Amino acid sequence: MKIAVIQTGFNNELTNEARAFLPKLLKGLAEKGDEIHLIERSVPDEEAVGQATVNVKNPLLQRYAIAADASVQETAAVIGRRLGEINPDVYFIWDADETGWTMLPVLPPSVATLAVGHADSESFYAPLRHYRPFVTRVVGTTPEVCVGVVLSCVIDKERVEWISYEAPEGENNTEAADENVQKVIETYRLCFEKSVSDAHAAPREALEEFTPMKTNRPASESWFSKLKAKLMK
Repeated sequence: MKIAVIQTGFNNELTNEARAFLPKLLKGLAEKGDEIHLIERSVPDEEAVGQATVNVKNPLLQRYAIAADASVQETAAVIGRRLGEINPDVYFIWDADETGWTMLPVLPPSVATLAVGHADSESFYAPLRHYRPFVTRVVGTTPEVCVGVVLSCVIDKERVEWISYEAPEGENNTEAADENVQKVIETYRLCFEKSVSDAHAAPREALEEFTPMKTNRPASESWFSKLKAKLMK
């Protein structure tokens, strides 16, 4: 399976656990035979590469870095070219800015699309709500995020998966942590497979014109916080 992983955002709400888990997930998927193409912005002090950088330990794991100061138009052009070369089965949003989301309407309808919500926050709900016609499945990393996706973004609960990358309490030893990582990787693989099946069974409607959304806006209070505030009045 070919998976294009999108990490073009610098979301302040992205947790340290989320940042640390992504390399483990991609490495694990590649070791299991999936072809992984990570498309991300380089950090400001890192030079962007002009072509895919292949991980020498596993040629199935490739990275394509986009200059941190590239404009939306430049970034979209780079991602578009790369996706055309890859022809992925899955478009997987881990952490995306405006560009990562605006690519969704132009993808072939048969490409499965997934987005991960790392926090119960409007910074994730807003773009998901706007681009929901183009999202096959959604992953929430906590029960609160999953409920928020269903209620705030009006996504069918059957299309929402709860996948936590944090180790269960009490499993602090290395062996238990490694076992948990492998379980999460397998859960993601099953989610990808279901998404591909869904996308092929019911391809997204192609819309020639779709107004993009500006996603780089300040985060507002989450739906869960608002609900708790109302109940406590």
